[in-house]
Amino acid sequence: MSALASTATAAGRIEIGVCSDMGGTALAGLEGLAEFRSVTEPRRFREICRRFFGHLARLMTEHDAEAPIQFVEIVPPEARAEQFAEIASEHGMPLKQFTRLCVLGGDAENPDAFEALAGYLILAKRTGTVDRLNIQVLGDSTTPSLDDLCSFYLRAEEMAQAQGVELYTETHVDRFSHDPRRLLAVHDRLMEATGGRTRLRVAADFSHYLHQIGNPHFPQWPAIAAGELNVDPLDPDNLISRRIVEAGLIGNGHLRAAVPNDLPRGRGSIQYPIADPRGDAATASLPNGGMDRPWEPDRLRPWIGLYRQVFAYQLAHPERPVARFSAEYLGDGAPGDFRVEPYRNLFQNLAAVSFAHALIRELSDW
Repeated sequence: MSALASTATAAGRIEIGVCSDMGGTALAGLEGLAEFRSVTEPRRFREICRRFFGHLARLMTEHDAEAPIQFVEIVPPEARAEQFAEIASEHGMPLKQFTRLCVLGGDAENPDAFEALAGYLILAKRTGTVDRLNIQVLGDSTTPSLDDLCSFYLRAEEMAQAQGVELYTETHVDRFSHDPRRLLAVHDRLMEATGGRTRLRVAADFSHYLHQIGNPHFPQWPAIAAGELNVDPLDPDNLISRRIVEAGLIGNGHLRAAVPNDLPRGRGSIQYPIADPRGDAATASLPNGGMDRPWEPDRLRPWIGLYRQVFAYQLAHPERPVARFSAEYLGDGAPGDFRVEPYRNLFQNLAAVSFAHALIRELSDW
C-alpha cells in the first residue's frame, strides 16, 4: 500500500490537527493576530482569520506536503464564533473541538463547573462544527471526592448530550486526572453507577504522565518510586497501556512530547521537542537550536512508544468513532511547565503533525 493510499484509508479513523491560541502557540508575530479577540468590525475579523488559516496551511504544506491539518482545536471568540467556524471550514481545517476548565463548586477565579460547562456547550453549539469538548477538572488524587466527581459527570453528560456534544476528560497536571489511578477510579465508579452505560472518554495528553517518570517534584513520585504506580510505556505491564489504551477509553489526544526527567516545577518538565530544533531555520544558528542541551531523540522512545500503542489500537478497531489528535506545543519561554527555552513551538507543532501522519501511514502498511 502506498503512503498516500494508507493515509486516505486511515483518515476516517484518525484525524490530525493543531491546537492554537492564534498567537504564541502557533504564529507569533503574524500581523493582526493581537486583535483577534477584540476586533469588532466584521470585515476586519474575517480578514485576520483568513490570513491566519491561509498562512498556517502554507506553512504546513512547506513543512510536509503529505501531512495536512485536518481540524483545529481553538476556543472560538465568543462574539464571532459562527464566523470563525465558517472561515476555518472554508480553509479545510474545521473547528471541531476546544478545551476548557471545570471547577467543582467554583473558586475565586472560576464559576461553578455546571455554570461554566453550560456556557462552553452553548459556544460549541453556536459554531455548528464543534462536536467534542475536552474538559480539565481541577483536583488531585483525593479531591474532589469520587462521589462528587461521579455526580458531576452524570449531570455533565446529560447537559452535553442535549447539545449534541461529547465530553472528553484530559489527562493534565493540577487536575484529578494527573494520577491515572484516580482517572480510572472515576471511570469505574461511573460504570458501576450506570450499569456500564456511562464511561469516561479520555483526551490523552500523555506528556502529563511521562514527565513523572524519575521526577521527585510531582505528587505521584512516591508511588512510582515504590513500584505501586507503573507509568513506563516500555514496560508492557504499565497501567496506562493496560487500563486506558487497551480498554479503548481514548478518543482524543494532544501531541506534545515529554520525556522522563527530574526537572522541578517552572523548568519545562512537561515538554520536549519532537524534532531537532536545529532543523528549524529560525533557530538553527542558536546553540543546540535553542535548547539548553543537544536534542536527544532516544529520550523520546517512551512517548513515541505510547502513542504508537494508542494509534495502533485505534486503527485495529475501524468500528470505533474517529479519534482526533492535535499538536499542542505551548509556552512562551517564561518559567513554567512547558517551553522555557528559545526553540520555536511553531516548528514543533508542524513537526508533530508530520510525525502523526507518518505514524498512521506506517501502522496502516502493516
